[in-house]
Amino acid sequence: MGGFYLIMSRIISKSDLKEWLAYEKRIYDIQNDFIARIKSFLGCEREIIYFFQRRLRYTEYYKNSGHKMLYYISQILLQRYQRKYALNIDCNVCGKGLKIMHLGPILTNGRAHIGENVKLHVNTHIVAGGSNDDVPIIGNNVVIGVGAVVLGRTIIADGIAIGANAVVNKSFQQPNITIAGVPAKKISDKGRDSWGK
Repeated sequence: MGGFYLIMSRIISKSDLKEWLAYEKRIYDIQNDFIARIKSFLGCEREIIYFFQRRLRYTEYYKNSGHKMLYYISQILLQRYQRKYALNIDCNVCGKGLKIMHLGPILTNGRAHIGENVKLHVNTHIVAGGSNDDVPIIGNNVVIGVGAVVLGRTIIADGIAIGANAVVNKSFQQPNITIAGVPAKKISDKGRDSWGK
């Protein structure tokens, strides 16, 4: 698959879990878990996403560390979020620092690899091609716009911005560019950094 390699880190230990949770808490700008929990019950989007992602990370930890019973329970709780909000992100797909920008449907293939500090907008689909092994590999610091589809055995280099409603069916290994269109093509030499925070 070319000269691009993505080293996926996983949550194996309690210290890993603590580190990832603290890092992602800062990303979502959550100051107090108790207040955030109340806001999530009241339907506040950011807090709902935060607690979904927190549950995802606990589920990954239990799975990776061999806590079978805790994994089973956590998986049930995670599936409640997935069914209610259509946030279909499997364990061990997304690296540390994932930020889901808005509450709404997101679909990832369970074999896809998504790097660190990736931003996913609503209606994003990261899916397999002809076989379940033909899955995308997405680098670090990538932003994927509203309604974008990344499919098949595609490689997306670090720092790329994928425009809204783009269909990406081939690899882009030049970092820090913007791609858009159907099918996607390079439209700018400015990548994620040009999208702001």
